[in-house]
Formats: sequence, structure tokens, C-alpha cells
Amino acid sequence: MDTLMRRWWTGDPTDPDVTSADDPAVRRLLETVAPGSPTTDLGGCFSLNLHLHDPGLVLRVQQPFVSRDRALAMREVRRRLVAHGLLAAEPVRWRDRELLTCRGRWAELETFVPHAKPEVTWESYRWMYRAMGELHRLLRDVDATLPRPVIATYAPPSSLRRWLAVTEPAVAHDPGAAEVTASLRRMLSKLRAQWVPASALPNQVVHGDVRLGNVGLTPSGESVYLDFGFAANRPRVHDLAYSLAWIILRPDSSGSGETFDWSTLPALLDEYEEGARTRLTPLERRALGPYVATVPMYHAALAGYDADPVTTVRRRACFLRIASWLLDNPEATRG
Repeated sequence: MDTLMRRWWTGDPTDPDVTSADDPAVRRLLETVAPGSPTTDLGGCFSLNLHLHDPGLVLRVQQPFVSRDRALAMREVRRRLVAHGLLAAEPVRWRDRELLTCRGRWAELETFVPHAKPEVTWESYRWMYRAMGELHRLLRDVDATLPRPVIATYAPPSSLRRWLAVTEPAVAHDPGAAEVTASLRRMLSKLRAQWVPASALPNQVVHGDVRLGNVGLTPSGESVYLDFGFAANRPRVHDLAYSLAWIILRPDSSGSGETFDWSTLPALLDEYEEGARTRLTPLERRALGPYVATVPMYHAALAGYDADPVTTVRRRACFLRIASWLLDNPEATRG
């Protein structure tokens, strides 16, 4: 994975080599599949997603590191979810072709599902955790071989240690950034002591990036599931932990472990269990805290692959404080 990271990571997390809608190759592809159709760029961090208004489709152009096997597997997962009654963007074939090509990248078509991002409220988060549980319930029955993504949102301590070895020398010349990586190194020791390995936890295909927007609402109030780019076979608690990390941080990055109302966490987990129709195991509840901590640690540890690692490390310092607090207060996530 590290070799692929060095090959494909472009260095700017805010612009990770997403193809432009104005790229001549994209324009030619649009004229082939939907000539004359108005388009809207739907955004997205790791792929170009264009709404083709006339046919009611979305054209997605993947990153160069997304393999054909992974693109096909993700389409099959979504097809099976739709067949089970879940509302998601359904893959569409074009002239009997499952995938298209665009400037050396794989491209695909899917249905456009009108939706909106829920407002950032506590009730929205409760709804999102129930929706996550419903998704996991259906994903449990999805028997699909899903190649792991090259870039994901999950990292065990071994991966963090390997990436940190790249980041530490890359920022050693800057005292502020070096102090952050030194703190990250100390956190890594605590994380290893608290870590529950994936092999000890319930594993299944998970979404990998559950947050408001990737779980949206249709005009009629139905849940719609989007952006499966990070989907992989992981411990299911990873999805809960990843979502919780961003809830704690808050959209304006003002959140902290000290100020988060931990008495509200049981309500979120109850909603998840209602949707999943199963209970979290005691070991999953123990794993939740360290798995939340890995989210900010993941982003900071990867900074050495960026073009400006010092800026990236400094920018992640606030998020890392949440990880540090959680590792010092492991009882917070155990109810």
C-alpha cells in the first residue's frame, strides 16, 4: 500500500487529483453518453460526480488508483443493496458496458436520487445512526468480494506506525510540527495498549464514510445512501467510530473530548442497535474509544505523503487533541 500511496498521493488533501468537469476527455465522454445534457458538479473529495440532467444519471470518474475489480465490486454491492430495498444510486450499464474509460481512469453511470443533506442537529445524528444500523443489517447479507481501497479511513496501529515513520522526518525541521508528531508517537503507544484487533470483532462490509450528506434525505423523507468509495470489509464498529469522531469535532472544528456531552452517546448506540436489529458486543463497546482515536491519528500520520506535510500536521493538531483525550479517558465511550 505504501508504494501505491507514494505513486498516487498528489500532496494536497483539498485537491486530490479529481478530474475537472472541464477536462476535454470528460467533455467528450459527456457528449457520447448524454449529448447536449445540462450537467451539475455534485462535488466529492475523491471522484468527479456529474449530474446529467436529461437522462437523470450521474457520471462518476474515479481516481487512477481505483482498479477495475474494485469499481465493479462496488457496483455489485450497490446493486444488491437496491435489490434488498435500500434506496441508493443504482448502477446503470451503457450500451451493455459496465464501465467506461476517461483519461486512463474508470468511469461509471448510476441513477440520480434527489436528496438533501440533513441539518446538523442532534436529532439528525440520532437518525443517521439508526440509518447506519439499517445499512449494516442489509450489508451483513451482501456476500461480495470487495478489494480494499488504496486510500481508506481505517488504520490499525501497525499502519499508523509505518506512516508515522515517513511523516516524522518530513516535518523534523519545523519545531511546531515536530512537537505534534512527537505527541502522536506517544499516543500510538497508548493506542496499542488499548487496541482490539479486527479479528476479535464482528466484521462485515461497511460503508467507511458515514456522515450527514453521505446519508441523505429524499424530498419524501426517505434515507438514501451515497458515496461507497471507502466501502470495505472491516470491523463494523469502525463505521460507528468514524462517524462519532466527526460529531465530536463539530463542523466548525470547535469540539473537544472535554466539552462533548458523553451522556448522549448511549442514545446514539441505541439508535444504531434498533436499526441493525442486533446488539453491539461488550468487546465492540470497549473498542469504540480507540477506534475513534485512530481517525484523527490516521489523518496526521499520513501527512508525510503530502507536498506540504508541515501545514497538514499543524492543521490536524486540534483533531489530535480529541484522540489524546479519548486515550486518556477510555471509560468515556463505554457507557
